[in-house]
Amino acid sequence: MTVRGTALLVGLLAALLAYLWLGELRPRHGRATAKAVPTLLAAATADVTRIDLEEHGRRLVAIRRDGKWVDAQGHAWRGDVVGDLIDTLGTLSPIMVVDADPAEPSDYGLGPDTPRLRVMAAGKELLSLEIGERNPAWTGLYARLAGQREVILVGAVLHWELEKLRDAAPDDDKS
Repeated sequence: MTVRGTALLVGLLAALLAYLWLGELRPRHGRATAKAVPTLLAAATADVTRIDLEEHGRRLVAIRRDGKWVDAQGHAWRGDVVGDLIDTLGTLSPIMVVDADPAEPSDYGLGPDTPRLRVMAAGKELLSLEIGERNPAWTGLYARLAGQREVILVGAVLHWELEKLRDAAPDDDKS
């Protein structure tokens, strides 16, 4: 290899290292950070004392008594699905606002018979969520916070947690 070829390779290596340092490795101080989006359930999970899921004329109730979850008749819930749902709500944030003022909320599965999830602590409502249909990709659920018009998209993990809740309900609650 000639001196000129070696110098060309050294120059190319220096340019590559400069690119990596300036474009990829150097700390990014001037970048804007995304604003924090609050989770659906802003309270501590230990504060939750009651969950109601109303859908299709059926109501599932979970009440915390002596550290355990029971239904309205005092029958114990199977497993830890109620705690899992609360943990999920405590970490799940809306992905996006799908429609700020929907002309037809029914397009998102939101209407008079929409399933509603209510989470309470010490008689105070912490969360009231209307749960619509899945999005076309099945990666999320359309939902609406009670009292608001805007339709939000939340992760499909909520659908999974609600299915687990339905399956683990005490037998007397199932209809």
